[in-house]
Amino acid sequence: MTNNFHCESVLALMQGTAETRISQIPGPRDVPGSQLVRTASPLAFTMAIPVSAPVRLLFALMICFSSFSARAEDGLAWGSDLTNALQVAKTSKRPVLIQFTAPWCPYCRQMESKTFKDPAVAGSLEQFERVAVNIDQNAALAAQHAVHGIPAFVMLDPEGDEAAKTTGFMEAEPFNKWLTESMTNLTVSTAQKEEFQSQSRELEAALTSADSAARVKGLDMALDWCDRREKLYRSFGREKLEALAKAEPQLLLDGLKHPGLMARIRVANLLREKLGEEFNIDPWEKAGVRETAVQAWKAKLAAKADAGSKSNKR
Repeated sequence: MTNNFHCESVLALMQGTAETRISQIPGPRDVPGSQLVRTASPLAFTMAIPVSAPVRLLFALMICFSSFSARAEDGLAWGSDLTNALQVAKTSKRPVLIQFTAPWCPYCRQMESKTFKDPAVAGSLEQFERVAVNIDQNAALAAQHAVHGIPAFVMLDPEGDEAAKTTGFMEAEPFNKWLTESMTNLTVSTAQKEEFQSQSRELEAALTSADSAARVKGLDMALDWCDRREKLYRSFGREKLEALAKAEPQLLLDGLKHPGLMARIRVANLLREKLGEEFNIDPWEKAGVRETAVQAWKAKLAAKADAGSKSNKR
């Protein structure tokens, strides 16, 4: 809670104006996550008495001190600009915690007045870029994170990807447990993402290498990634295979020598889409048969490319 005096009212007091009207005494704080909700008709009164200079100064100082003290008691601040919080998070490498709330939500007020005041919870919250949003004014954001009730909390990693979510009022102990466990999982997730980025660069370098053996190694990596549990790896692996089918089917043919049947079936389907029904290598065949067929198709594609090159020169 804070005392929202108009600036002109304080100035009037300092200057000794005979009649001064002060509105919103005391008014609720205009910050998402505040414990108080703005009332429909703020209190107001009129002073029409002469005030001496020392009294005016004392009264003005009381106003400032009261406002400062009230702000200090509010605890941790919650911002309202998610875009800015995400920008700060990218630089600071800190996660973002979004609080979905509303002025009419009694359980949100309980979280703010009770749970957030707990020292352990306050310590955990310090680790985040904190944003409180009014769900009534941010329906699209709520839908994006599948938030259907409040209070709700969504944790984002420094890149803005959702890492954890919880809904409903919680006492300090379970809420702090959710914060700390989610933070631990987020740290692991961030480390995994960094590992993926490193390995994906390695795969890219292998596929674009001038060394044929390195390129085959890159192809094998892409095939193995297609069957990994992590979506990041699966999506990247399939994307690279589809690109090879369009641009370098000769390299993709080597995928039919992969020891995994599912990998060979995936390669055969991509090549059939590229080369048409005449492509007839069976991924179920024995290794020797597949090797012979792969070499034959490589020679066929090389001859076709050579013929096309000669035709273009004419």
